[in-house]
Amino acid sequence: MNGTVIICGAGPVGLVTALCLGRAGVSVCVLEKRETINVASRASTFHPPTLDILDRLGLLEPVRGRARVVRGAQYRTVAGPFARFAFDTLADLTAHPYRMHVEQAEIARAALEALERLPHVRLLFGADVLSVESAGGSAAVRFRHDGREQDRTADFVLVANGAGSALREGLGIGFDGRAYPGEVLRVITRASMAEYIPGLDGVTYLFDGNRSISLLEMHDCWRVILRPADAALAETRRDRAWVEAVLRDVLPPGIDMPPVDGWDLYRASRRLAERYAVGRVVLIGDVAHVTNTRGGMNMNCGIHDGCVVANAIVRALASGDAAPVPAAAERRHRVGATLLAERTDRSVGDLSRWAARVRAIADDPWEARAFLIETSMLDMIDREDIDAL
Repeated sequence: MNGTVIICGAGPVGLVTALCLGRAGVSVCVLEKRETINVASRASTFHPPTLDILDRLGLLEPVRGRARVVRGAQYRTVAGPFARFAFDTLADLTAHPYRMHVEQAEIARAALEALERLPHVRLLFGADVLSVESAGGSAAVRFRHDGREQDRTADFVLVANGAGSALREGLGIGFDGRAYPGEVLRVITRASMAEYIPGLDGVTYLFDGNRSISLLEMHDCWRVILRPADAALAETRRDRAWVEAVLRDVLPPGIDMPPVDGWDLYRASRRLAERYAVGRVVLIGDVAHVTNTRGGMNMNCGIHDGCVVANAIVRALASGDAAPVPAAAERRHRVGATLLAERTDRSVGDLSRWAARVRAIADDPWEARAFLIETSMLDMIDREDIDAL
């Protein structure tokens, strides 16, 4: 297929999108500021429609040995479980009725290896993109590589270089929203949390009044994610003893303290780009939206962005009519504004009320299925876009 696309950013969203385009025969150039892909531990939850996409691109088999398949989501208090949702009830809607927990870097590595086998795809690391613009029937980037500035044009440019992107600002696109209060603490333990709290599912939400923690089983560890109380955050020390004290405070009383093998603190925000496209330049992934991290939806939504926009670009190049691309960007903007942000927000407010609602939903099979469809993101991307890959 004739046509060229430049992608700014080699994170999971940029690389998966490049693979969608490359497999369709589009010539792709990926520009990444870093000297290699980012291997830092970050997002790790992949939802059913995302797994459908990754499977069609051949990216699941390479990572299965380092992934954990999760068949159900559990909600509980310190007294025990009060709701469980089995993902296999969605088997009529997806080929992957489960979540998969795997480091996003594993998906990025698999995508990179697949892209390196495509002769019409070029990956250029150490390339700092300085500006992007759309003009007439093409788009252009200016970047610095090997100490000199270069210009390159393409039919379309996709910006996927993260929430702090200066390229979005250079396009004059606002990124309105707010930061969530406080910080999020993520604790890594190599011990099995199911030995400390018997009966856990691979994804479990533990509520205690208006506090909660998320427990995620990975291939070789568990992640325990929580928001420390304001009093704890006010302390100046952030050492291992502080982490253990914060964790002890939210775990059920009477259980032993699991070993703390690592931790990090980060802030979360809810922000949405005011639009996703300027002419032939389109935003995808974190540069377009960021949300509360609970439920792991934001990166999944970014991969969906890339899939939908890539399909639109393929149609546009085949027909000579660019209209499908801004239309696809507008569809993804509506998903970000009306579905993604609202769903991730609801688990941050009054948690005791949210837990009560989940309990009521679990008692009604129809409500439970609708809830699973929402929390599995199956209504955030059209089936046709997945099948088109």
